[in-house]
Amino acid sequence: MSEEQSEKRSGEAPSVVLTFMNEVASSPRGEGILYCYQCGRCSSSCPVSRITPRHNPRKLMERIILGFKDEVLLTDLPWYCLSCFTCVDRCPQGADVGEVMFAIRNMSVEQGNVPKELMEQAKNLVSTGQVVPITNLALEKRQRLKLPPIEFASREVVQKLLRQTRLSKLT
Repeated sequence: MSEEQSEKRSGEAPSVVLTFMNEVASSPRGEGILYCYQCGRCSSSCPVSRITPRHNPRKLMERIILGFKDEVLLTDLPWYCLSCFTCVDRCPQGADVGEVMFAIRNMSVEQGNVPKELMEQAKNLVSTGQVVPITNLALEKRQRLKLPPIEFASREVVQKLLRQTRLSKLT
């Protein structure tokens, strides 16, 4: 759900899924949600929230706790996190907000909510075995500097990993 859609629905009561916090907590990397008591240290220390006020880790954790599943999974908010883990260092409860962000991202992907830039990288990975294909210019520069050739994983190995992680289903 985009910010505009959220604003349009502001008069409507958000749908609540009472089991959402437990879904997050029982997902890989999501257990930290159980320790959050909403002190706000994560938001006050987050470098992204200083630049992008829409990104507020405390409010995102609150939405999870309150069960606002669509507001969490169908927005772009979980994707703002840089995974710097400053929030983890500052949290007095060890709520591991950064890990919860990974859990939420994984759940968002299962709902089909993936930023288009990440989808482009995923498609590159599926088709070439590389997230960012190396340019001929970079290869030539490596030769001039007498650096060893880059050894890439075979496409088959990459495809096998993608199938095991379910990423191949997205592209």
